[in-house]
Amino acid sequence: MSEIVSISLDQSLLRKIENIMMKQGYSSRSELIRDAVRKLIADYEMAEFESRQVITAIVVIYEYKEGYVSKRLTGIRHEFDDIIIGSLHVHVNNYCTELLIARGEAKAVLRLISVIRGIRGLSSFRYLSVPLEIYNPN
Repeated sequence: MSEIVSISLDQSLLRKIENIMMKQGYSSRSELIRDAVRKLIADYEMAEFESRQVITAIVVIYEYKEGYVSKRLTGIRHEFDDIIIGSLHVHVNNYCTELLIARGEAKAVLRLISVIRGIRGLSSFRYLSVPLEIYNPN
């Protein structure tokens, strides 16, 4: 059951939301805001329960000419080889896309995410974490 919640936004923020809505294919502002709130809650819950096991997909996009990023990601894969269980590298035009799969305690995965997020030269960075308890409930 849905409940109506009202919020105030300045014009600049509203324009950005409407732009994202159109570009990302959201059918309404409500759908976009619900999606954003879900992501915020997932991030909060992951940080709150640092000892629980998660599986996480991390997507990093950067320009091919940014050789530093590729070298840094290689170093990170070695540094976090205890939790990175898979990776994929693909090219799209002049961009490289890295998909890393990590599995481990949320605390360790959050540290990995923080290190990757801090790399200069990223065009885009996203991650999705899922608690492993949903696959093995007690």
